[in-house]
Amino acid sequence: MRKRLKLYALIIVSSITVPMTFFYAYAEKEAFPINAEATCITSSCHAEMGKKKFVHATGVNVKLCSKCHAIINEGEHRFKEIPPDVRPLCAQCHSEELSTPPDVKGAPPKVIIEDKGIILHAPFAEGKCTECHDAHESDYYKHLKLQYPENFYASFSAEKYSLCYKCHKGMNEALTEPRTLTSTRFRNGNLNLHFRHVNREKGRTCRACHLHHGSEGPALMRETFPFGSRMLTIKYEKTDTGGSCGPTCHTLAKYDRYAPVFNPIKTTPQPGEDATEEELESSRERDMQKEKGEGNNKNLKQ
Repeated sequence: MRKRLKLYALIIVSSITVPMTFFYAYAEKEAFPINAEATCITSSCHAEMGKKKFVHATGVNVKLCSKCHAIINEGEHRFKEIPPDVRPLCAQCHSEELSTPPDVKGAPPKVIIEDKGIILHAPFAEGKCTECHDAHESDYYKHLKLQYPENFYASFSAEKYSLCYKCHKGMNEALTEPRTLTSTRFRNGNLNLHFRHVNREKGRTCRACHLHHGSEGPALMRETFPFGSRMLTIKYEKTDTGGSCGPTCHTLAKYDRYAPVFNPIKTTPQPGEDATEEELESSRERDMQKEKGEGNNKNLKQ
């Protein structure tokens, strides 16, 4: 009896606090019978599931657990391990067919990107949807695991971008330093254009310019963005040392990391001094060395 109680306790804790792969590996060592009179969510093991602010309708529907959690032996609490690439599981609902699962109310689910010709965001390209999303429920918008701004505009704070900081370790400097020669490639000389857009009381959030799963443009840039009931254009073009942007927000603006461009746009002056020609040239050499190193690493992985 003591051993059985210990097993139940470990299963309850693992289903809440640790990755599901550990849960499956443990469950396969010593299975216990499933109570046929209880469902996953109404049982004592998962009774708290489905009570957070944002609930994934499929993830907490007791009739649909087996869409992702496939039982190995009927009547036993043992499951096939979820594969590292979960896109096929997600695509059961989030596909071009826009099929709403049975017993789930509401609009058809969002289509995940299936076009292999576009540039994919790294976690999505690897099928790691659960790096960002919780498959069952979340306290954050879009079932995200950490904070990320919901709207086009947001006053800046590091906490609001905690989801992005999980992978983009140097992102804090890119959003908090008004001038830099290292923290971002989106700069005009040493003027940090990420800071200029995001770090303000009415900051433009990442979604204003970037798509989250994938894009046909470089750096996951959008071609259009929603603004109220309208879709506005961005018209971004990339060059070897910078780029240009002519969105509906402002007139065409250009930037170059090593030969700063003057743009006749009224903006708030940023603190600090412009970089000298020597500093800009040094930053060019440093960037070239970094790109060369990244290219060598990429070739080694292929």
